[in-house]
Amino acid sequence: MKPWIWLRVASLLEALGTAGHTVASFDSPSRGPGEEAVFNVMRAYRFNIMGLTRSHWDFYAGYQLSITVTFAILAVLMWQLSNLSRTAPEHARPLIVTILVCDILMSILGWEYFFAGPGVMSILIGICLVAALLTLRRGDQTSLAHPLESKAS
Repeated sequence: MKPWIWLRVASLLEALGTAGHTVASFDSPSRGPGEEAVFNVMRAYRFNIMGLTRSHWDFYAGYQLSITVTFAILAVLMWQLSNLSRTAPEHARPLIVTILVCDILMSILGWEYFFAGPGVMSILIGICLVAALLTLRRGDQTSLAHPLESKAS
């Protein structure tokens, strides 16, 4: 497959993960009295920070939404990189590597602190990014060997 296809698959997987994270963040059914007690304490305990009053729940909810925004931006960036990989593969490569490093770190965090869903999704996205890099490299070598052939495609 072409590198741009791998990047679009990675983008769609990231978008799917973003949707799942968003739904899970807003869908908070009670999981029992113990969890409700913890959440109530997180909401109730308020403290001053940098001139504002916040609760631990505010931070918890804010980080959830921050991750949703980050995932959505990553999905858009991967889609944009799919286009860049067609026109300027040499410019796309370092950006793909940067997103791959981010994905590897997110995968480690997902497995360590969360559950299988985020970890599996990160691994699938990482596989797509590695495949894009490998096919991008092969495509660059082909275009160097046969410059007229690469312009026709």
